[in-house]
Parts: sequence; structure tokens; C-alpha cells
Amino acid sequence: MYDFRKRSKAAALALAALALTCAVPVVAQTWSSPVLVANGGGQAVSTNGTGTSAVVFTPLSGGLQASVNTGSGWSAPTTLTSVSAPANIAVAPNGDVLAVWSFRTTNTYIPVEAQARFFSGGHWGNTITLSTNVYGNVSSLGLPSIGFDSHSQATVIWEQITNPSPIACALEAETGSAASGLGAAKIISSASTCYGWTQLAVSSSGQAVAVEGAAGILSAAVVAIGRDSTGAWGAPVTIGASGVYRQRQPHVGLGNEGTAVVVWLINGGVRYSVRSGGTWSAAAALPGVAGTAGGASGVAVDGSGNAVATFQQVAISPGTYATYRPVGGSWQTKVQLNSSTQIVATPAGTFVAGGLTVSTRLAGTSNWNQHTFSDVARVNAAPGLAIALVGPQVSVSTAAVP
Repeated sequence: MYDFRKRSKAAALALAALALTCAVPVVAQTWSSPVLVANGGGQAVSTNGTGTSAVVFTPLSGGLQASVNTGSGWSAPTTLTSVSAPANIAVAPNGDVLAVWSFRTTNTYIPVEAQARFFSGGHWGNTITLSTNVYGNVSSLGLPSIGFDSHSQATVIWEQITNPSPIACALEAETGSAASGLGAAKIISSASTCYGWTQLAVSSSGQAVAVEGAAGILSAAVVAIGRDSTGAWGAPVTIGASGVYRQRQPHVGLGNEGTAVVVWLINGGVRYSVRSGGTWSAAAALPGVAGTAGGASGVAVDGSGNAVATFQQVAISPGTYATYRPVGGSWQTKVQLNSSTQIVATPAGTFVAGGLTVSTRLAGTSNWNQHTFSDVARVNAAPGLAIALVGPQVSVSTAAVP
């Protein structure tokens, strides 16, 4: 006699297994074969995840060029400037693009000139000179930091020389769009100290956090300046007091709910501070660093305030490591990656680290997927898409992500 009870039990178990399978996020990830965009050296890549991506690079002939893909393939490169310069690029939610670059105007460290151009409606606009008096030093050419909010409003920050001798500086910011242009520059920090390093994070609502610190292996305080969603910048807050040997290179991430995380280097170590509820925590050693930390670190924060910090470790189990911090929680056990410390996040919670091997922690999972390219890649990510700028030429690969 056929046992219907066994059959019902087996069916229920099968349905439960199927439901469990459907509930667990898919962890497999496939990167596309890299597509050659141009010959040259890639500098930065960006995407809005919904149809527009852009790269900026130095062509073999020198100068600076950019290419944009609006869904029908990569455009012929456009020359942004004839000067070879460090550069960055960002894509707005509406498909506009902003490129920035900086270059020395004399054979001395200062002054540095910073320029920008918007891409909108299928073409690049005129060159915008942000400043001809940007601070630079042996370790920095004063490259401005940029970001877009969900309304495709851009924010640009840079360090301006306010007095040549004795030298003094201020951190300046401009906001605007491809349609309206950039507004008047506004001083957001006037500590008079010339740092040489700026980083910026912008949330979907227009909140922002700018950080200043020393470039290279120099030493300086680490300062953070916050902006609320109304556009008002707050007073600068020193989150890393001066006097710490080789305190330098702060990186910042910002969640849509307001959590900000800053990670920076000190001599042989890594420190961090978290802004929660509008208050910055005291600077503390990043947990998990064994022995001595190397010369690079990074941080990314997703839309909910969860963070991943990356750092190099030398001497003891050398390599690159990542540590995850859930919003309001503590840093978890570090995981070794075969990647660089460059790290980005999507609002949904996917984290992507660049390098020869690109490591991806998909939203809802705790494991890292790894994909090795033929050369080092720089990465960017937006809702639905991760993108990698792959060397040794200017090639691009993409992968679907939450």
C-alpha cells in the first residue's frame, strides 16, 4: 500500500527546501569579458547603474581623455585637456558626468590649477576652472574630490591657498549641475592648515562629509566637516588630533541614514572614527591589525550605514584584509582578500574591492566572491551594477550586483 503520509512529508520537505533556496541570495557572480575602450592608462571609472558609465584616462599621446557609454557602446574618446594630469570622474543618477583634474602651472609644488567639465545630453561642456591657486606638495597635486546626490547635484571640494607666505589654506566647496553649472565657491573649513589630501562622500539626500589630512607619509590632524540635507555645512571637527607620527590619508564613507566612517593610517597602524547620531567617536585602533599595517587603507559605507574597512598588513601574514561593521555594531573578524584596499559600496549593501583580483561581497551575504583579471582593476558600483576599469590598456568589465 502506498504511504500518502510519507509522500506528504517528502513534498513538504521539498517545498521547504525550495523556499529556503529562493530566500538565500544568489552568490555566484560573473564579470563580463573586458571591452577595450582605448589605448592608454586608466585613471578612474564610474557608473550610475542604470545606463551610463564613464572612464577617464591618459592616452598614449599624453593629455587627458574621457569616454562615455550611454547604452550603445563606448564613445570615441574626447580630449578634456592637453595636459597630463591626475583625474577623477563621477556619473550622476540622471546620466550626467563630471570629470575633474589638476596640474602644476610651474616647476614648483605650488600653485596647482584644478579644472572640471560636465557631460550632458551627449556632449562635453566647456572647461570650468575651479581654481588656479590649489595647494599641492611633494605628495599631492591637490586633485578635487567629487560626488553626486540622488537629484544629480554635484559637490566639488578642494584645498585653496589663502596666503602665500606664511602659507595658509582653506577647504572650499562648490555645488551645482550640468544644467545650472557650479555655484560660487564657499569656504567650509578655514583652519589655515595646508593638508594636501581631501576626500568626500555624498549621500542620496545631499548630506555630505568632507575630510582633510596629510598626503603621502606626512603627518597632520584628521578633520571632518559635515553637511546636512539642507546644504548647510557644519563646523570642522578634529577626529584625529595632530601630533601622531605619520597620521595621514583619511578615507570616508557615508550612509543614507547619516552614519559616516573615516579610516586613516598612522605609522604602522590604522585608526577609525564613526559618526552616529551626529557625534563622532574618539579615534581608535582598527581591530584586527596584526603586527604592522602597510601604506594603504580604505572604507565604504552602504545606504544603511554598514561599513567595510580595508587595510594592508605586513610582516605577520602579509596581505590585504577587510573587516565588516554592521551599523551600530562592532568590527567583525577580518577576512584576507587578494585585492587592493580600494573599496566601494552600493546602497543595497554590496561591497566591491579593486585590484588584480576583484573581491565582491554581495548584499545579504558574508562571503567574498573573487575574480582575477589580467591586470589591476579600479572599481565603482551603483544600484544594479559593478564596473571595473582594467589595465594595462583602458578596458571595462561589468557585473550585475544588488
